[in-house]
This record gives sequence, C-alpha cells and structure tokens, in this order.
Amino acid sequence: MQTSYQFISNYKQNVATLDRTLQSAPRHQPRQSNHGPVEYRKLMQRFRQFLAEEEKFWTQLVARYQRSFALHEAQHILSVLNIAIPDDLGVPNGSIGGHEGVPNSGFNRNQLQFPLEGNTPSPTSSAERETNLAILSKAIVCLGDMARYRELYNEGGGRPRAGQEDGTGPARRGGRNRRGGAPGFDSIPRARNYDKAVQCYDQARLLVPSEGNPSHQLAILAFYQNDMFSSLLHYYRALCVRQPYDTASENVKKILNKSLDQQAKKTREGVQTAPDIGDLPPRLRVESFKEKVVLLHALWRLGSDKSRLNPIVHAADVVKDFAALVSERVLPIHTVTKVIVLSEGALWKHRMIRDTSPPSNRRSGGIPSPATVESQILKHVLAIHQSLLEIGADELDLPPEDAAENDLAQCITATFRRTLPALRVASKWLLANLKYVAYATPPAGSSQVEELPGVFVSDMPDFWRHFLRFYNALYKLFPIEKLPSLLSPLDEDVDLRGFLPLRNLMIGDTPMIVDADLREGNGLDAVGPQGREEVHPNEEQLMRISDLLKDVKNVAESPDSPIHLQGDTFKFLLEITATAPEAQSQAIGVEVVKMPITPVVSCPRCL
Repeated sequence: MQTSYQFISNYKQNVATLDRTLQSAPRHQPRQSNHGPVEYRKLMQRFRQFLAEEEKFWTQLVARYQRSFALHEAQHILSVLNIAIPDDLGVPNGSIGGHEGVPNSGFNRNQLQFPLEGNTPSPTSSAERETNLAILSKAIVCLGDMARYRELYNEGGGRPRAGQEDGTGPARRGGRNRRGGAPGFDSIPRARNYDKAVQCYDQARLLVPSEGNPSHQLAILAFYQNDMFSSLLHYYRALCVRQPYDTASENVKKILNKSLDQQAKKTREGVQTAPDIGDLPPRLRVESFKEKVVLLHALWRLGSDKSRLNPIVHAADVVKDFAALVSERVLPIHTVTKVIVLSEGALWKHRMIRDTSPPSNRRSGGIPSPATVESQILKHVLAIHQSLLEIGADELDLPPEDAAENDLAQCITATFRRTLPALRVASKWLLANLKYVAYATPPAGSSQVEELPGVFVSDMPDFWRHFLRFYNALYKLFPIEKLPSLLSPLDEDVDLRGFLPLRNLMIGDTPMIVDADLREGNGLDAVGPQGREEVHPNEEQLMRISDLLKDVKNVAESPDSPIHLQGDTFKFLLEITATAPEAQSQAIGVEVVKMPITPVVSCPRCL
C-alpha cells in the first residue's frame, strides 16, 4: 500500500521545489526552459494523471477484495461510494474508477489488469474475517487519500495552489487566457470540495470502528479547512480505539499550539478578554465557543505559559457558555454531543497515552502535575454532564401546556429534545466509568482537596444532587413501562462505535462479524445506519429516554454508586463511602491495566 505514497511524495516534492523557484525568480527576468510556468503545468498534469490512475486502481482493488473474500458487510459501503461490482473483475472495465476527461488506458498500473478470479476461500474464522475487513478498510482509506490529493492539487476553476488556501500565495487574475476585466481585482479563490475523500474515510471508519486511521485522515481534512474544533475531535477519535493511530498524538499538538499562539497574539494586541458571547450573532457565538473549547484542551495539554490564562477559570467560562448556548438552542445538536465526546476523549488520552515529547515547561511549573491535570479534565467532563442535567431538569419541570395526556412525546420540549443524544453519551460514560468516578470523591472531612494526592473532584456531591433531580423528574414523567425499547442503533450509536471511553456500551457496539448462516444469499448489512429501523423521530426520542432510564437503574444497582432506587425515587445512600487515597491510586492503576490499549510511549508520570 506504500507504493502510491512514495510516488506521491516525490511528485509533491518536485511540485513544491518548482513552485518556490517560480516565486523567487524576478518577475520580468526570462526563466530557464526547465523551470518556467510551462514546465510547472506539465508536472501538475502528470501528477494529476497519476492520481487519477491510482484512484482507478484502488477502486478496482476495493471491489475485487470485497467480492473475493465474500465480505458482505461491506456491500452497502461500496454502494454508498458508488463502486460497481461487475460480474468478472478480471475483464477490463472502464466504468470502474473512471473520471471525466481522463482516459482509462495509457498509464502504468491501469495497463496491468487484475488476474482472473480463482476460487478464493471465504474466511472461516472470526479472526480471519476481522483481518480481511481491516485490509479492506485500509484500501478504502487509500482510495480516499487519492481523492484528497486530486482535489488538493487541482488548480482549475479558480482554485488556489496547494498550501496557499489562506491567501499566502501570489495574486492570481482570472482564468487562463482571459482577456479584459477590471485590472487590479484578484479573483476570489474557489473553495475545495473534499466530499469524496470524506465519504471514503467515513465509510472506512464505519466498516472497522476499532481502526484509528480513518479518523486521523478526517482530522487532516478538517485542518485543511481551518476547522480546529472538528480536527481535534477526529484526532481524539483516532486515539481512543483499539488500534490507535499513533501519529495523531503528536499532530494534536499542532492544533493546540496554534490555539495558544492565537490567544497569545490577542493578548499582545491588547485583547485581554473575548466579547460577551451573548452579544454576538448566533453563528459567531458558536465559532467563538468552539475556539474556547480548543483553547481549554491546549491549556490542559501544553500549559498556560503562552496564554497566561487560568485553566480552571477558563473551564468554568466554557461550561457557562455551553449551558447558555444549549438552553437558547443556538448550539447545533451534533455539536452538543461533540463537546461531550471531546472532553471524554481528552481524559482518555491523558490517562492512557503518553506524549513522546512532554512539554518543556512542565519542569518550570507551567503545567501542573499529571494527577492535577487529570482532576481538572475529570471535573470538566462531569461539569458538562451536569449542565445537561440542569437544563433537562428545568425543562421537565415545565412540560408543554398543550401536551396530550396520553402522548408522552408531546412532553418533550424542543430544548430537551436537542440534549437527548448528548445525555445518552454522557450517561454511557458515567456507567462505564462509575468506579473511577466513585474513587474521585474526596474523603469525608477533607477541606483542601487540591492538597490530596491522587485524582479528586471536590464537586461530586453537587453533581449527584443534580443527577438525582433530573432522573427523578424523568422517571415520574416518563414511566418506563410505557416507553418503547431501544433495540437498534441510533445516530450517536453508529457514530461512536469503537470509542473506548464508552467501553462498548452504545447500542450495537460489538465486534462486527456476521454469523456464517447470515452470510448466505444477499448477506447482511452489519455496519452503518442502513441497519436501523425506520421509526418516527418522536419514537426515537422516547427510545433515548427509555435507554437513559435503563442506565440510571444500572447505576443505582452498582456497588460503586452513591445512589439507589427506593420505591419510585432515586436517593442518596445513607453514607457515601469515602476511599483512602492509597486505595484510590491502587484502584485507578488496576483499571488502567485492564484497558484494551497500549500507551504509545511511556514516560515517568503517575496516573
């Protein structure tokens, strides 16, 4: 699979070298024949032709591999990617991977057709099938990479040169051979369209959720488009899986350093504080909030030396803005869930994956101890969850006045409806990490929590009070026996498959292997949203509520829980067990060992 990338690397280097030569040469000085614009256009044409042929090759390989090994789980994915599966892939087929204006013959690998199919045996064991699916997922990622590079190095239609999307390149006027027009006005660069690459990466991730490579590629695309929030999210997703993509750990630093540099620049320019988020238009409010979230993660990872911000104060501002944006229905539904996932991913990364090069300011005191940072991140995870609980409890106290008596769906307010997917994700995390949260409760009678060794969150009693208020209201307003059960995955279940902080508690987050008897005939679609039942949106929301109530019952029945169900009411236990710091440290250490992930690089630190 590395053959394509070696050629691409050489082409990229040659293009960059020639581009620098062109830009450094005097404007009116005659250029050497082999370093002029004509040579540049020829090189770009050869490069793009190579990418087009490579894209055809990977398309054919994906189709052939899926058919040869009877990977019926991937049939829907190939359909989504518009990859046809002809009767005989050994026969030349110009329709596979073809592109308008690009001939199907006359260039290296496409001349070498695949051999005729033999009787390739289907995988007989789950391990073999998982291996084959992983290979197919990697091939789909390669296909996405070819589409990404084709768009990145496409300068047609007013697109800028690669690497000059931010306007750093020289001004370009109009199109080729264009005459007339107003002199002095530069054409506006055309935005790039990476939809095909995104589609490939998304489908590769759905096919094998335990692989981090597809999420890493999605993070790169988000970085191209200057979306630091989404890029950070995808990098965490690339790390929080059984097969983490190690490079993501270092690439996260690029985003976080950029965030700190931007904040430092604002400080130098005298912009000490951001404007009140409530004074901005909705779109700018959301963008400002996302910037604050990324900056918070940078403070945790890299310290506050550059920005001179207090991470505890900044975290409180983020939670305050989050609550306001959710209550006012300004923050998009998917973004609400992403904020939850980001915080959970940051905690997982901090506990499980060591930096290959720890920040240099750790010794100087710019970054607190790992245990202190872990306590700050855990507190934020719970604070964001608590915000949703408070909003939900307020909404449940005032259900719509026009709600029909026997129509439970009418009792769900618009604001509460928007929080339900995120509440489910937060609920699964709490259930999956209940013992860890219980050990983070400070010992009874301790006044200076920050002076205690280990990981502690002083606000735990307050969190559980809001937790009880919300779930008691939910339990009374929505009797669980009247709610539909959640049996098939919803959008958040499909999206978060393989996300280790949730420990496979999302619906359908199980090994993606189809039984032999179901692989006959047309096969079974085992991945992606295609396996979902079509139900009314109101029914989906009631299913989410039903699942939340099942989770809280499981929490109440856990021996590590400080609450229990008494009759129809959730209550605190008479005495919340406080664990000594030594036992807390030991328990967390044991829990880390059990996690199905190996740290990238170990470095001396405590957990």
